[in-house]
Amino acid sequence: MKRIPAHFSLMLILFLLATVFSILSVANDSLAYEGRSMIQTHSDTGDQGKAILVFLDRIGWKDIYEARTPNLDRLMDIGSIGLMTTNTGGSLSQNNAYLTLGAGSRVVGVSGSQSAFPYGYSYRGERIENLMFQITGYRMDEGSIANPSIAKLHRANENRPYRVKIGALGTALREAGIKVGVLGNCDNYRITEKDVGGKNFLVSMMMDDRGIVPLGDVSQSLLTEDPDWPMGIKTDYDKLMDTYKRLEKQAHIIAIQLGDTSRAEDFRHLSMDFRIDLHKKRALEEGDKFIGRLLDRFDPDRDYMMILTPVGPAREIGNNNRLTPIMVAGKGIQRGWLTSGSTHRMGIVTNLDVGASLLSFFGLKPLAGQGGTPIFSLSGSVGKKDLVEFNNKLVDIYNQRPFLIKGYVYTLIPILALSTALLLFKRKYLKWIKPMLIYIMVVPLVYLVLPTLQQPQLYRTALVALSLSIIITALLCRWIRSTMNRILIISLLTLGALILDQWLGMNLIKESPLGYDVIAGARFYGMGNEYMGVLVGASCTAIAAIFQKFSSQKKPVMITALIMGTLTLFTIASPKLGANVGGTMAVFIALSSLALIIRNKKIRFHSIASIIVIMVISLTAIFFVDSLRVVDSQSHIGQTANTVKENGLGELLGIFHRKISMNIRLIRTTIWTRVFITSLGVMVLLLYRPVGIFNDVYQRHKVFIKGLIAGTIGAVAALLFNDSGIVSAATAMVFVAPTFVLLIVDEVQGKVKNGVWHDGIRFKTQGR
Repeated sequence: MKRIPAHFSLMLILFLLATVFSILSVANDSLAYEGRSMIQTHSDTGDQGKAILVFLDRIGWKDIYEARTPNLDRLMDIGSIGLMTTNTGGSLSQNNAYLTLGAGSRVVGVSGSQSAFPYGYSYRGERIENLMFQITGYRMDEGSIANPSIAKLHRANENRPYRVKIGALGTALREAGIKVGVLGNCDNYRITEKDVGGKNFLVSMMMDDRGIVPLGDVSQSLLTEDPDWPMGIKTDYDKLMDTYKRLEKQAHIIAIQLGDTSRAEDFRHLSMDFRIDLHKKRALEEGDKFIGRLLDRFDPDRDYMMILTPVGPAREIGNNNRLTPIMVAGKGIQRGWLTSGSTHRMGIVTNLDVGASLLSFFGLKPLAGQGGTPIFSLSGSVGKKDLVEFNNKLVDIYNQRPFLIKGYVYTLIPILALSTALLLFKRKYLKWIKPMLIYIMVVPLVYLVLPTLQQPQLYRTALVALSLSIIITALLCRWIRSTMNRILIISLLTLGALILDQWLGMNLIKESPLGYDVIAGARFYGMGNEYMGVLVGASCTAIAAIFQKFSSQKKPVMITALIMGTLTLFTIASPKLGANVGGTMAVFIALSSLALIIRNKKIRFHSIASIIVIMVISLTAIFFVDSLRVVDSQSHIGQTANTVKENGLGELLGIFHRKISMNIRLIRTTIWTRVFITSLGVMVLLLYRPVGIFNDVYQRHKVFIKGLIAGTIGAVAALLFNDSGIVSAATAMVFVAPTFVLLIVDEVQGKVKNGVWHDGIRFKTQGR
C-alpha cells in the first residue's frame, strides 16, 4: 500500500483538529447559553399565563417615534424591542404576511385569505358551519370562526420546494389543547346584513389546517361610526375591551387586530398625504390607549405580550424598508434588544420566529416544516430613536448594495476582457492593465472595511469605496515591484481581515456590500456566500504564493501553510463563526487538492475517497454537537440536524431540492454568472493563446499555478455545494483569474523586453 504524502497527512490531521476545536467551542457555548435558555422554555402548562398578541398594521418605527404613545413606552420599559423581517412567499401583502406567520414558512395567500366568518354567519347564502363541513369534513363548534378559503390556500402552496403546512401554528396549539381566540375587524365599510362575516387577517394566521379558530369575535359589532375617520368607521375600543374580558376567561392565546391603522393605510389612495399621516397618527394613539388598558390586566411574571406589525406602510416599502416594529414583554423577557436563534443579530428577528415563540411559551415543539426559533432578549438600553436610526442604516445598506455590486461586476468583466485583448493584439499597453487587475483583487477587501466609512448617500459611499480601492492599488503598484509580492500581500490582507472579522463579532461583514443584508433575509450571521468564495480564492492564492516564494525554507513554509489552512477551515466551519456548511466543503476540497498537487501527486480515487470520508465525518460531528445545544444558541447547522432527527431523511432531501432549485434559478438570473463564465473563459483562452506562453509560465511558477488550480477546484465545489453556489464560485475566481492573467502579462512583457517577441501576434524568434 502506498504511503500517504506527509503534507497531505498533516493537512488532514489539522483539518480534524479544526473540527475538534469547533466541537469544543460549540459545547462550551452550549453551557454559556444554558441559563438564559431555561428562561425561554416553559414545560409546565399547568401554571401558564396568557399570551396576548396585538397587531398594529402598516406602521413603522418612525410612526411610533412621531406619535404620542405613553403606553408603548411603558411596555418598552419592561420589555424588549426590535425589527422584524416581513418576507413571504410572494409580495408584501397582508394576505401573504399573516398566512406566513401562521404557517411558519414563506407562503402566499389567495383572494379571500382575509375572510373570517363566525359560527352561524352566512357565506354567499350558505351557513358557514355547513359550508366548512362540505369543504373539510369537520364540524365547527359554536363560537368558532372559519376561513372558507382554506382548501384554496393548501392548493396554492402545495408545490413549493420546501415543506409547507398551512395553519401549522393553530394546528400545533389545537393538538396541545391550547385554546386560541381572535378579536378585531379590518373592514373599510359598513355591511348592513347582520349575518355576513368580516375582514380579519388574524384568522389566516391563528387558524388550524382545517381553517378554524376556536374562539373570538371578528364581526362589525366591534366597529363604531365616526365621520371624522376613514370611511366613517373606527374600532369601538370599549366594545373590544368588553369582548376581551370575556374571552380571556376561555382562551390561552388572544390575538387582537386593532384595525384603525390598517384602514388608514387603505384610505391612502383617496386621501391627501397630510391627511394620511393624521389618520395614521390618530389611529396609533387610540390603539396605544387600548394597549394601556391591556397592560393594566397584564402580569409580566406569568403572561406574554407581543406587539407587532406584519407589513409596513406603503411609503416605507417603496423605499425598500421591509422591516417592521416588534415589541415583546412578559415572562423571561428583560428590557433591551430582541433577537432569536434565526438571526443571532441584536435587534433583529424574523416573522417565522413569532409562531416558534408562542409555541415555546407553552412548552410546545413546532410541526414539521414550521420554521423559526424562539425570540429572546438581550439586556441593554434602547429606545424608539435608536430603532429608527438602526432601521435607516439597514435600509441605506440595502439600497446601496445593488449599485456597489453591479459597479464592481461591470468593472471586473471589462478589465478581464480588455486584458485578454491586449495580450493577443496590443501588448505595448499591457503595463496599464496590471494595476487594473490588482484593483479587481483589492475591491473585496475595501468592501469589507467599507462599513467603517459608510455614508448615508449612495454617491458618497461609492466615492469612498472607489477612492480607497484606487489608493490601495496605487500603493501596492508604487511600493511593491514584484507581481508575486503584490498578489501575496492583497491575498493575505483579505484572508486575514475576513478571519479576524469573524472572530471579533462579524461587525464588518454584516454591513458590507458583499456581505448579507437583513432586509433580504437570506442570512444574518456567519460568512455569507460572497465572502465565502473570496475566502476560498484568497486562501489558495496566499498559501500557494508562500510556497512559491519561500520554496527553499520547506519546514517553516509547510508549518505556516498548515496553520493558515486549519485556521481558515475552522473559521468557516465553526457554528459560532462562519457557520457555512457549503463553504466548509469548498474550503476543505480546495485545500486538500492543494496539498495533493503541491506534492506532484495525481488526484486519484483513493485520495478523493479519503477527502470525502474525513469531510463527512467532520461535518457530521459538527452537526451533531451543534444540535445538542439549546435552541437559542444553535446555528442553522444544529437546527437542520434537529429537523432531520425529528422528521427523517426526507427533510434532508427537501433541503437539497430547495438548494439545487435556488442555485439553478440564480445561475439564470444573477450577474455573478457572467463573472464566473468570463473568468473561466479568459483562463481557458490564455492556456492556448499566445501559443506556448502558458508552458513558460508554468515552468517559472509551478507551485503557484497549482494553487490557482486548487482555487478553481474550490470554486467548482462552491458552485456544487451551496444554494447560491454561482455567487461563491464567481467571487472565488476574483482571486484566481486576475492572478492567472497577471502571470501571463509578466511573462509576455518579459519576452517582449528581451526581444524574444515583437509587439504583435507572432514570434520574432523561437527562443527555445
